[in-house]
Parts: sequence; C-alpha cells; structure tokens
Amino acid sequence: MVRDIYSVSYRMKRELYRRIFTVILSFFLCCLCINALRLALFYPVLSKSDSMAPAVSPDSAVLVAPLLRRPERGQIMLLSSTEESSRSFSEKTLEFACRFFTAQQYSPFSKKEPAPSLRRVVGIPGDTLYISNYLVYIKPAGYSQFLTEFELTKAKYTLTVPELSVKMDSRIGSVGNMEAVTLKENEYFLLADNRREAADSRLWGAVHSSSFKGRAVLVYFPFSKARLL
Repeated sequence: MVRDIYSVSYRMKRELYRRIFTVILSFFLCCLCINALRLALFYPVLSKSDSMAPAVSPDSAVLVAPLLRRPERGQIMLLSSTEESSRSFSEKTLEFACRFFTAQQYSPFSKKEPAPSLRRVVGIPGDTLYISNYLVYIKPAGYSQFLTEFELTKAKYTLTVPELSVKMDSRIGSVGNMEAVTLKENEYFLLADNRREAADSRLWGAVHSSSFKGRAVLVYFPFSKARLL
C-alpha cells in the first residue's frame, strides 16, 4: 500500500507548512516593499506624446517623485486625472513591478490607464502673466515689471512653437497669445514645451496644487536619452 510520506512524518509535514508560510510571507513583504518604494520614493510613467518634447521625447520612461508635490518654477510635474481607474493593492503592485522592470514597455492594465500628463510649471501663486507669441511674460508678486519665463527660472528648456509665417487655426495648441491672469493661492500655470499643439493651462486654466501627483526627476529610458529633469 502506498502512503503519503507527509502523513507518516509529522516533522516533515511541519517543515512543509513552514516552507509554504515562508513563501506566502515573503510574497506579501515583497508587495509591501514595492508599494512603499512606489509611494515614497519614485513612480515610473511612460510619456507617449510629444507634448514635452524635446525635454521628454515620445515613448520615454520617466521617474516621478511622489513626495515632491510643491513645485518650483520650471519643474515638470505629473498631473492626476479624473479618469484614473481605482485598482486593488495587488493590481497596483503588479502594475508597478511590470512597468518598472520592463522600462514602461509592458503594462497589464495599460488599456485601463489614461495617458499621464507631464507639464512644466511656468507660473506660481501670486504671479500675473500673459502670453505673447507663445512666450510667457511674468510679473511675480512684489515685482513692478514683467520678465520672460526664461529670466525667472533656473531650469533650461527649449520650446517647440509654430513658424511665425504659418497661419494657424483655432485649436488650443495654436494659441500663442493670452491676456493677463493673476494666480491665486495654490494655483499654478502649467504649459507644455511643445506649444504648437499640446493642451495645457491655456485650455484648462490654472491648476490647483492638489492635482499634482509628483515631480518628474529623471528620464531613464531610452538609455541614450537619459537625463535629469
């Protein structure tokens, strides 16, 4: 008669249970570590559009720091979306692991996830600003005159704008001029570097600080275009 060895040896049965428990515990600890890393240190996103080109080219993998939600002028922020789907703890863990270790090339929930919105902070609370020929002129609180966006920021970036000789239509991305607005407390004015066709605060208006999911700090893929932001 054939008998199961684990039904004969209590010690071996206990050892089997211990191994199963160790595997389950290790899995949950791994999930906790991954989520702690995702929530506290960085979060990878894939930028598919050319809205932030040339700083962030299409299909670039970007690391976002979730704790850095109070931006300075010139920094690139990730915006939350009202379309974001609510997923379970295990789904978020699997999503993070797959996206990180495949450099954003694979996501099990890609069809459910809206494209991330990365935009540059041009105006901060207290600023009065207007746009002329796609360039932003800003008078910060306490200043008596307007300065260009490049005169007020330490960040170095390049804009993509239409040729002045080309007649543009009325799409928001074609808006190169805007009347002066003043930003209130916790309001920020965000623009795409590609001002030819991307949607931004020209369409949305000022963005509240509660809409920020974190600051983009690094383009890490493709490796040939890796750079700090």
